[in-house]
Amino acid sequence: MKLYQTIKPEPLKAQYQAFQATKPKMKGEILTFLGVDDMDVYNPSIPFTMDGMTVMACRVEARDSEHSKTMFFKKVDESTYAIMEEAPTFDLQDPFITFVGDELILGGVYVIWEGERITSWRTDFYRGTSLHDLKYFASGPSHMKDVRLLELRDGRIAIFSRPQGQCMLDQYGCIAKVGFTTVDTLDDVTPEAIDNATLLHDHFLPDEWGGCNQLFELDNGLIGVIGHKSWGEGTGENQRLHYYSIAFALDPDTLKMTPTKVIACRECFPKGQCKWLKVQDVTFTSGLIRNGNGTATLYTGLNDCQVGRLLMDDPLSEYETR
Repeated sequence: MKLYQTIKPEPLKAQYQAFQATKPKMKGEILTFLGVDDMDVYNPSIPFTMDGMTVMACRVEARDSEHSKTMFFKKVDESTYAIMEEAPTFDLQDPFITFVGDELILGGVYVIWEGERITSWRTDFYRGTSLHDLKYFASGPSHMKDVRLLELRDGRIAIFSRPQGQCMLDQYGCIAKVGFTTVDTLDDVTPEAIDNATLLHDHFLPDEWGGCNQLFELDNGLIGVIGHKSWGEGTGENQRLHYYSIAFALDPDTLKMTPTKVIACRECFPKGQCKWLKVQDVTFTSGLIRNGNGTATLYTGLNDCQVGRLLMDDPLSEYETR
């Protein structure tokens, strides 16, 4: 396994085609969520233990809307989760979690609406030792999704950012980049710190975008990243988006990194419903649970309306062998 200061990114379509020869032979499964009537449940956090239960935070919304709530569901059996009616809800899309010390950190995308039109968004963060005492403590910059935090062994907080949009296209000739920085404490997680993260230049070609979804500090000090990488084709009613799950590793001291690799795609799961035709090839990565036996279980949103789970070879193992 080699790390590089600069990487010539391989086209995502070529990475996807190479993945076809190595993708898991066993199909994943679509999870069931109880207690929300005909609402869609998708783009979840990874499962985690809190208040003595296995819990998952999920995006919940009507099929014909993007007005979302983040709600908590508790595990009933291996493939079923039920709404926790006593748990708080949040006005967030695409929730994610991590732990810093003994505190749960809940994040998600806060959307600003004018009627039925989205005018802005940001990543908001909450912290607490229980689901019932989660309190807001930080936001990312305006118009930035996919901000992720990780507590390192030395106590610092690693931050991955994801600036995207016309400003990136004008300045760098691509739609999005991933950024990286560290701060001393959670109190130092500010829009300014996130906005000033050092940009990593080698993840996406000009017509691609993506971001980080979950972070691991590996035994050798590298940061293992589980994320997503995307491209689109067509316009209007003929637009189709293609989202794949990816992994890569970063040395937080030198900023050397591995190339990205595709680790899952929509075809790894059973066929299912989709919110719109344009998202029928969307696998929006949540993250994975490393099982400690050479395998890992990936969790992902599917087609903007369902949640999938997939058993695979641990994609981070190769990054621990330098």
